[in-house]
Amino acid sequence: MRTMRLLPALVGALVGLLVYFAAVRDAGAVPSFARKYQTSCLTCHTVFPVLNPFGEAFRRNGYRMPSQNGSTDIEAVKGEMIPLGQEEYKQMFPDAVWPSKIMDSVPIGFVANGGIAYNFGDSDAAAAAGNQFALNDLYAELHIFAAGAISETLTYYSELNITKDGVDPENAFVMWSDIVGPPHLVNVWVGKLAYPSIISFGSHSTYLGDFAVPPLGIAGLYNPSYTKAIPTKHPNAIELNGVVGHRVMYAIGLAQSNAVNASLIPDTQDFYAHLGAKIGGMSLDGEGPCGPTVPDAMKPWAERSLTLDAYGWSGLLVFNNGTGVAKGLVSQNDHFAVLGAQARGYLDSLSVTAGVQAQHHDQPYPGSPAKAGPPAVSGVPFGASGNSLMGYGEIAYVVWPWFVPGVRAEYTRIDVNSLAPNADPADGAYASLLRIIPGVAMLVRPNLNVTVSAELDQAYGVPPVGDWGNANGLIAPAQTDASGKYVTTKLEAEQVNLTAALGF
Repeated sequence: MRTMRLLPALVGALVGLLVYFAAVRDAGAVPSFARKYQTSCLTCHTVFPVLNPFGEAFRRNGYRMPSQNGSTDIEAVKGEMIPLGQEEYKQMFPDAVWPSKIMDSVPIGFVANGGIAYNFGDSDAAAAAGNQFALNDLYAELHIFAAGAISETLTYYSELNITKDGVDPENAFVMWSDIVGPPHLVNVWVGKLAYPSIISFGSHSTYLGDFAVPPLGIAGLYNPSYTKAIPTKHPNAIELNGVVGHRVMYAIGLAQSNAVNASLIPDTQDFYAHLGAKIGGMSLDGEGPCGPTVPDAMKPWAERSLTLDAYGWSGLLVFNNGTGVAKGLVSQNDHFAVLGAQARGYLDSLSVTAGVQAQHHDQPYPGSPAKAGPPAVSGVPFGASGNSLMGYGEIAYVVWPWFVPGVRAEYTRIDVNSLAPNADPADGAYASLLRIIPGVAMLVRPNLNVTVSAELDQAYGVPPVGDWGNANGLIAPAQTDASGKYVTTKLEAEQVNLTAALGF
């Protein structure tokens, strides 16, 4: 008994010591749903923003409760509702306005996050930041969520992000569910999506990373003006999705094509498609024979299942190829294609995720730079193609409902054309980055998340310009030694992080 009494104190002391080592991680919980349904955050989350099987079903259903014995979402609402018209108006339509209901309380929630990072003294992270310890991200973001229902089949979700740098409307979209056919078969999501449905899980369904599928923009390693190919979040898009027979999920989407400069915005040419299937465990929509009832009510995260996902993306990114005189803007179209797959398995409290993604880019490299002169001479575009391969995995175990240790690994390999501008002529065959992230995610309270993690990076053939941040890396571009040879291989511990997020 004495040991059990000491355990919370020891954990609290550990958190207190580690609070000096923190960094920022995106938030993903929506407290307004807890108010709407008068339930705990743990109904849908393990350590938020990670969703448990019921929470994932709730999200896939357009943020509506799974049906039990023919129930509807409105029957699950426990908060006070204000009727906007009488039910009899439905029989009078179109001579009367179709009635609706809204929450008595304003459907708004808040999540604040921040932290501190400790960069190891000899690391590239410290060199890039110019310090080892700083409080600049102690406050990082305030997310303001508004989410709810317009009608039984029409719901909405929006998020406003307030940072030190300004205000960003991160997402705002409407979900029209159950348009035709059986429930959940045909749904349309329109607007600035939180995340395109390229996997069956939410975008932040990782305990130790930011995004479940790591972002990658291979040209950004050789051209700082480039950006990521697949939007990691918040694209303007129209998506058709649904769940077939409780176990199969599909999604087809049209997303806005990206440009690195507002004056270069192209016609929309991005299309994506996703197909997923789940074996065992709770069904994808939380209904049917394997509906919302979990095997162990004390462990709502625990199930035995395997979910397989495959996706493809064909798109266009327009960027400045750098060949213009006096930094003039010269657009270059880079058509790209992406194929990816992910598998996630649950064995009671153990979860294992593994994924792979391949990208092909028609012309991702910048051209040779212009010469200011006199006389001024324009640069020459470089039209070679580029390829990349990315793999990732995460293992986590729920020891207690509030304590989840794990380890995540991400590997990025870029095939480099040795003749491309900014490529290393000595080691131009490929460049690679391996990230290993051990850590623990904790709930100090159901609405207070603390994550402690470390990062170890190994890089090979890192290009001398560009941004490994496109692959989430911290190692800086390659430097040369005294003889002029590129220092292309590094293995170093970069930083220790602690992130904290409070939802209210």
